[in-house]
Amino acid sequence: MMKAYKWIRNHFRFGKPALPLQPALKEGIFPLLGMLLITGALVALFALFLHLGRDMEPVIMPHVDDGELVDPSPMRLAYMLFAFVLSLVFAHFADRRDTMTAFWLGYAGGTMFWQSLGECSWHFSIPGEDYLTCFPHIEGPSALLMVVVCLVLLFYCFRRRAFSWGVWIFVLTFIGNWFGHFIHIGSYPLASAVMEEQTWFHWVGWVVGVLTMLVALVLNFTAARSRKARLCCCLLLYFGLGILITGVTGL
Repeated sequence: MMKAYKWIRNHFRFGKPALPLQPALKEGIFPLLGMLLITGALVALFALFLHLGRDMEPVIMPHVDDGELVDPSPMRLAYMLFAFVLSLVFAHFADRRDTMTAFWLGYAGGTMFWQSLGECSWHFSIPGEDYLTCFPHIEGPSALLMVVVCLVLLFYCFRRRAFSWGVWIFVLTFIGNWFGHFIHIGSYPLASAVMEEQTWFHWVGWVVGVLTMLVALVLNFTAARSRKARLCCCLLLYFGLGILITGVTGL
């Protein structure tokens, strides 16, 4: 616990004179543009794989899993394996690089890790007569226990300083993508009796998304005392923006 507290205290501290505006913008805001470009490129690459496989026979018979129709196309499977392997390559090279290089490698790797496990793997469930053998649909409500367990493990790893900076960005990028999707889809059963799904998405987008962005901005401009702290604020700002856009547009 003390190790985690000391890291936070060294990188985030209120009460000191305000930081110069330039590093807060350069390291806490401007990297958001690069993150959006990387995300756009990876989404476009994923879409290209799916487009190339649109007329191919599915790997297994399509069926409904956790309320959604799966799309087990061969090119989705190819991208799942491609993204999984490449994400680990990024994590490996992010392990011992300088702060900025490790940040970009970790972010790209964590995004591809999410694409592989969060957006692809659950499409390859195998239905049986009396059962369903499946990869978990970690965006949905059935993954609640997994979310809790992973958060506990994440806190333990942080307390033990288990990962290098670049690998932490990899892990936080994956967790942030997971949370951004789960807070919309996985939380909906709590409100399903009182509002429609799209209405819930809008509320979550505006409330959680805007609050997350405000927290990121306050920490960046008033408490972040290091480059790593400001980059973490930028990462948090990105996820807040993602939650807002996803909720409002219904993507």
